[in-house]
Parts: sequence; C-alpha cells; structure tokens
Amino acid sequence: MKKLLIMLMVLFTTLNVNAKCDWSGYWMKKVNQQQNVYTFQTNIDWDSCVDYWWIVYDYQLKKKDTLQDFNGYTQVQFNAKGKYKVVLHVLDQCNKCDTNFIQEIDITIYGKADVGYKIDAKNCKYYTFEMTNMNDSCVEYYYSIYKSDLFDSLYGYWDTAKDLTLWLYNNYDFDEDDLVYYNMTSKRVTTHEFTDSGRHLLIGYWYNKCTQIDTWVMRKVDVCVSRPTTSVKTITGESLRNVTIVGYYDMLGRPVDYMRPNEVYIVIYSNGQRRKIMKIGE
Repeated sequence: MKKLLIMLMVLFTTLNVNAKCDWSGYWMKKVNQQQNVYTFQTNIDWDSCVDYWWIVYDYQLKKKDTLQDFNGYTQVQFNAKGKYKVVLHVLDQCNKCDTNFIQEIDITIYGKADVGYKIDAKNCKYYTFEMTNMNDSCVEYYYSIYKSDLFDSLYGYWDTAKDLTLWLYNNYDFDEDDLVYYNMTSKRVTTHEFTDSGRHLLIGYWYNKCTQIDTWVMRKVDVCVSRPTTSVKTITGESLRNVTIVGYYDMLGRPVDYMRPNEVYIVIYSNGQRRKIMKIGE
C-alpha cells in the first residue's frame, strides 16, 4: 500500500509539472528563403526560466551544429544536396521540462546547372538563352537580367576576378530598378533583345516546385562590347557646371567620409542622380 501511494504521488507530481509546460502558444517557422539560404523565426522570448537553442542536423553526415540566434531569428545556408532538419530546442528550467520544434529540409541542388547563349549574327543585342535541362517534371526555369552603374564601376575587376559572382551575391542589392528582363512563366529556352549595350548580369534559376528549392547561376553578359555603349551620354562643361556631389553614403544610407576598398557606396548628386561606385584595392 505504501509503494502504491508513493507511485501515485510521483505520478501526480509528474503530471503537475508537465501541466505547467504548455508549449501550444509558441511556434517556429520558415520566414524567408533566398536560393539555398533559409531564415527561421520563433516567438519564444528568453526569460529567467525559458531558454532555447537553434540546431541544424545533416542526415548525410550524421552531424549536428548549433546556429546563432538573432533576437528570435536564425539563418542557415545549405550548400550540398540532401536532407536536413532545423530544430528549435526549448527548455523551461523552472518547471523542468523541454520540447523540440522541428522543420525537415530537402535540398535539391543541380551541380551541372549552366546557362548558355547565342548572339544573333546580324544583331549583337539579340540573344537566345538556354538553361541546362534537368529532365524533371518538378523543375521550372526562370531568368533575370540586371544592368547597373555598379557593373561599370568595377573596371578590370569585372573581367578578371575569379570570385566576381560571389562578390556580387554579397554586395549587390539586386535593385528592381536595375532589372531589365525576367520571365513570369517557366522557359528553359528564351530570347531577349537588349535595349542597351554594356555590362549585364544574367541569373538563371532552376526552381523545384515539388520541394520549393531552387538552384541558380550568375553569368556576365557584355552586350555589343565592340560598339559604343548607348547609355553613355556626352557631358559638357555646361551640364556639369550646376551639378555637384551632395555626399557619399554606404549601402545602409549612412554618410561616410572615407571609402574602404572593395565595398559599395552610393554617390548622390545635386540634381537627384544616384550612382553606385566601388574603390578597388587590397
């Protein structure tokens, strides 16, 4: 009888503790995805009792790592094809209970993804683009083409840098004002006639609608390089006379007095014109 009473007391105590740990009002969810970079958010706040950790688990390597928390957000980049899971482990130290919020991730990345193009023999502005055929009914094909003053400011770096696409990915803001072409419906092969010559950035997207994962590649496109760039305007002394530089700003809009090498800055002129520039250096 004594043992039975002890067991009932332990059971009652356990149920009482678990009843205090109600996780129903909390959540963890994916809030953004840019290519293979995922952002997750939770509404759980750290306090004197509750603590939490972000964890990513790689099923292929059977390895887990912790992720940094940014006030309820975390971000992780998946660089290899395979299955993963992102776990939010929550611990209530006061009531001695914990729980896990889990999101499974299935990454589809095509290592042989590429974009080729042909230029019309009679019109150097007329291009035919073709993306690698993945032979997968889940995959859709999309293009985006950008033209920016930033590309013209890169000088020799545009032609010689081995890591140009990585640099652009980290520093270029892909402004919608720079977007000159994109397709709304899936097209593996598409044609486009540029309205301007000069440096353009082409991005090809392979979107897997079944897993909601995409793969992308960047390609430099120098349109009619042997001809004068139509966007170049002759600036006379008269037109320059009343135009002055208002200031230099970083990409967050903060004024700067010194431009560090290999970073993008914005120049604002008195006539309202803006231009992105970068100082190349070590």
